[in-house]
Amino acid sequence: MKKSKWITLTAACAGFLIISGSVFASSSGARIFINHTEFSASQFNLHMDKGTAMVSLKSIVEQFHGKLAYKNNSIYVTMPESSDLSMQTSSLENALIAESPEEAVQTWIHGVQKRSGAMQYAVLSPLLRQKTKQEFSDHFWVTGGSSPHMGKVEKLNSKEVTTNKVQITFQYPLVVMEETIGTGSAALMVEKIERESSDYWAISSIVLGDPGDTGTMIGATASSTSK
Repeated sequence: MKKSKWITLTAACAGFLIISGSVFASSSGARIFINHTEFSASQFNLHMDKGTAMVSLKSIVEQFHGKLAYKNNSIYVTMPESSDLSMQTSSLENALIAESPEEAVQTWIHGVQKRSGAMQYAVLSPLLRQKTKQEFSDHFWVTGGSSPHMGKVEKLNSKEVTTNKVQITFQYPLVVMEETIGTGSAALMVEKIERESSDYWAISSIVLGDPGDTGTMIGATASSTSK
């Protein structure tokens, strides 16, 4: 990235700290928006001090996947070129956040059918994301295979395990050239994830009769009956 861009990004972060005092001074419940996206106040350690809003510069820089270092009485901020793309990705993922277990599974199914690893990843739980992110990246966020592929899923069967955990099972046709050659089975565990802004549902485990029946399937394990 050109030097001018580093200066602009650094100034933007610093400017936010200065401007925020006048913006939030008269507000009893201060809120933070970056590129029109709201972030929780606690995420940036926001607090008011005699009419001035104070936030953590480090937390803002890290939100944009940058780095901050203190050396020789100076603060050095390094922002990657990908920061804008990262914000775009976060916006897309937020749009796919599921409000119900069934919605999470439907999005995952659509991601499998479209061979979109990014769509599948968007509805995984934080722990399952952590386990699968590198594998998605290694496959350039493309999953599945050209043949066979997962056809239309007609019905989802939901079973409440606990108030915050639901198991959803379904069968799916294995399709080659618009012809069904077999049937696959799936059992997905969906859990409610709590967060400050609002809770959401995400897939915490994926069990398939045959994890390889539609090609590359990331994050899935084989059911005990198929082993």
